[in-house]
Amino acid sequence: MDDVAPGTEKITVLQSTQVLPPTEAEVVEMLADETRFADEPALRETAVALLAAGYTVRVVARRLDIRASTVWGWSEDSRIRQAIAAGQERRRETLGQSLEEAADRAVSALLTVATDGTAAARDRIKASEAILDRCGMVTGRDQEQSTVAVSVDVDFDERLARIVAASRG
Repeated sequence: MDDVAPGTEKITVLQSTQVLPPTEAEVVEMLADETRFADEPALRETAVALLAAGYTVRVVARRLDIRASTVWGWSEDSRIRQAIAAGQERRRETLGQSLEEAADRAVSALLTVATDGTAAARDRIKASEAILDRCGMVTGRDQEQSTVAVSVDVDFDERLARIVAASRG
């Protein structure tokens, strides 16, 4: 049997998502929880703080040891709705920052390979091509001649920020 390098073996994805409707007992428990926690201002305040901090409704419910349906039931309250929206925006910002950091690490890795004299020439070339491609330098073939169209942004960080911002919208 041949050894297969990690990451190159074929993976079979099984798609079987089946959402079962809640049972009668679960519905009764949800309604009982909503009634029990309806007038718990301290619990709601904690939920507002956690939601605004960026936690999802499901995580907030788990941390408060209540059902997510109870927290969603509170979303009729404008403060809960605002906290959910603020949390979503905070998660988007955090994700955007993470993507920017990942892009910076990726460019650093490409630069390391491209400038490593001990790396294989094909690896240095591939890394260099990737850098040029991401900077807007596009190579094209015009019949038998090779032409290079150059479109260089003066500030690469600004371009990257625009790309990340566009992906958020």
